[in-house]
Order: sequence, then C-alpha cells, then structure tokens
Amino acid sequence: MSTIGYVNISLEIWGAVLSLVFISSLYIGENIKTRTDRLFAAMLLCNGLLLVSDAAAWIFKGHTAAISYWGVRAANFMVYILGYILMALFTEYLTGYLSAGKPVSRWFARVVWGICGAGTALTVLSQWNHMYYDFVGNNVYCRGDWFWLSQVWGLAGMAVDIGMLLSYRRELKKKEVWILLSYIFLPVFALVIQIFIYGIAWLYLATTVCIIFVYVSLQANQAQKRRLREMELEQSKMTLMISQVQPHFLYNSLMGIKQLCDTDPQKASEALEHFAYYLRGNLDTLTQQRLIPFEIEMRHVNDYLYLEKMRFDQKLTIHLELQYTDFMLPAMTLQPIVENAVRWGITKKKGGGTLTVRSEAVKGDVVISILDDGAGFDPLKIKDDGRTHIGIENVRQRVMLQCGGTMHIESKKGCGTTVKIILPQKGGQS
Repeated sequence: MSTIGYVNISLEIWGAVLSLVFISSLYIGENIKTRTDRLFAAMLLCNGLLLVSDAAAWIFKGHTAAISYWGVRAANFMVYILGYILMALFTEYLTGYLSAGKPVSRWFARVVWGICGAGTALTVLSQWNHMYYDFVGNNVYCRGDWFWLSQVWGLAGMAVDIGMLLSYRRELKKKEVWILLSYIFLPVFALVIQIFIYGIAWLYLATTVCIIFVYVSLQANQAQKRRLREMELEQSKMTLMISQVQPHFLYNSLMGIKQLCDTDPQKASEALEHFAYYLRGNLDTLTQQRLIPFEIEMRHVNDYLYLEKMRFDQKLTIHLELQYTDFMLPAMTLQPIVENAVRWGITKKKGGGTLTVRSEAVKGDVVISILDDGAGFDPLKIKDDGRTHIGIENVRQRVMLQCGGTMHIESKKGCGTTVKIILPQKGGQS
C-alpha cells in the first residue's frame, strides 16, 4: 500500500472515532431533544460510516482475494451513496435550523433530495456500465469517463443550500451564517481539488472538520440556550401558578359552596368537585413538562367557569365554539386568559356580558380565540394589579417557547377584548 493510502486510512479512522465521540456526547448530555438535534446526530453517524467505508476501500484495494474483491466494491459503492445521503441530511438540518426563526420553504429540500436521488440512481447504474468508476488490474479502483458527473451532483446540491441560506440569512446572526457557509464552501473547495487531483480524500476530511466546527460553534451553544429556556420556563410556570392563586376567588367560591350546602346539597357536591379539580389543575401546571391535549385544558377552563357561573349566574353567558380540538398546547394557556376576561371584562360591565371560546384550524395553524363584550381596556395602558399582567405575559412566553406560537390582544374600552393564540401545526398536530 502507498504512503497516501496509509495517510488516508489513519485520518479517516480518526475522523470516524471523533464522529462517534460527538454522537455519544450528544446522547449522554441529553442534547437530542429536537428534530434538528436528531438530524445533526444522523449527519455525524453518516459521516462516520462514510469515513469507515472509504478506509475499507483503501484497505481492500490491490488485493485479489474474494473478500477483497467484493469488499472494495461494496466499500466504494457505500462511499458514493453515503455522500449523497449526507448532503440531503445537511439540507434537512439547515432547513430545521433556519425554521427556528420563521417557516422555511420545503422547495430547497425537495430539490436536493431530487439531486441525491438522481446521483444514487446513476451510482447503482454505474455498477454495470462503469460510468463513474471501475476496477482494473489487481482489484484497483479507477475513475470512469463520467466520474465528473458524480461530483457535479454534489456541487449542485451545495448551490441549492447556499441559495436557501442566503434567502433566510436575515433570521440568523452573522456568526451563524458564516459557520453554516463554511460547511458548504470548504467541502466544495475540497471537491473541486479532488476532481482534478486523485489521492488524499480531501472532501471527506473537509466534511469532518466542518461538522466538528458546526458542533462546537452551533450545536453546543444551542443546547446551552435550550437549557436556559427550560429553566426560564420552569420559573415561568411557578410564577404563573402563584399569580393564579386569587384569594378573593377562592373565598367567594367556598362561600358560594357553603350557601349551596344549605339550599341544594346535590349542587353543592358538584360545585365542590369542580373546585377540587380547579385547584388540582393549577398544581399540575408545576409538574407538567410536555404539551397537553386541548380537551384537558378545556376541562380546567370549564371547572373555573362552572364556579364563576355559580357566582354570577345571569351576568355571565358562556359560548363554546370548538370546531377543532385535535391538537396540543401548554398547560394553563387558556385558563388565565378566560379568568382575565371574566374578572376584568364581563364583571366590570353593568349587566354582565358574554364570553366566547373558539378553536379552529386556519391555513395549517390552530387559532384559539377568547372574546368578551365586557368593559375592555386601552391597550396602551397596561393594567398593573400585580397579577393580571404577569399571568398574560407568562402565557405569551410559554406559547412561544413550547410551540413557536404567538398571542395577539385587541381591546377597546367599553366594547370588549379579543385574545387570539396562533399555534403552528407540524405534521398535522400542534
């Protein structure tokens, strides 16, 4: 074996080991939580397998034994196929990374998958017509007349990735843009060299260096940011739960139940049950880590509204227009808003008013609307009662952090208030 062969094998085995180490660190550090994280781990795995395959091709090269005959062919075939898969995985990773800022068109990913599919099909065909490569003499790999085309597919895919990155560059910091561009330009530069100079596997080594650079610069930083967001979210839940413990509401509810015990024991029993479920719902917020079904959230809202209806009777009219219910959302998303509408909207208006809760699917998103025709307020003058503003802002923050959703409030003094929560759907479910 030549000196170049030993150099390639040594560098590629070390690159594969590094890829395995980084995959292990991701799982041990519990940093595989999002689709983007899983795609990055898949890139590391694919890169490691590619390096092992290319090292195996060098090992089997030049030997005529049966295992070497088939080994060199299988190894080279896997190098080509894994190269296309790695390019497609990077495109998916880039799409997911950019989507954290705003929705990204799937057009770019579809084009790259098409390019990779074409390259894979021609690689399979090349096993018979040897358009990309062949084996001559003592089982030695040599490039075919159409080898350049196998590299053009890679350049075309990278060009699409550059187009996507530049199209959405405003959603990223300059540092992030340059790091992601380095993953594209360095392998492209190595690819161009490799087309004209055969020897050291510049492309695979450049790809390995770039993946490690992305890991150190972006993935580790993203994991740290995610842990900070999770800590903020936990603090947000605690603050929200405390803000929702309204002494006046608890006192009035208990007094109402006490009066029912004398006049209508059966209804008092029902009210006490709703009161217990309401308190349990508030406490569950502290331990709930994941999104919950909309039906469970509405159950908590209904427990609260039952108690308020018991107290205000004809002053509070409730309309539920739940057209779409098959989705998930953070716990305690609706209840604080509904409570705010009753407490500061409807009950502050002479004669009371109507509360409407509506859920619907609109253009791929879930839209939840909470409307009241109560007293309303001036949006430019934020109410600061020590609780209300905290509760609403906590809902806005949790919807954004856990779902990537948004919340909009419209109100006019004397006319009422409308709160809209928009949750983007992924895969048919929010």
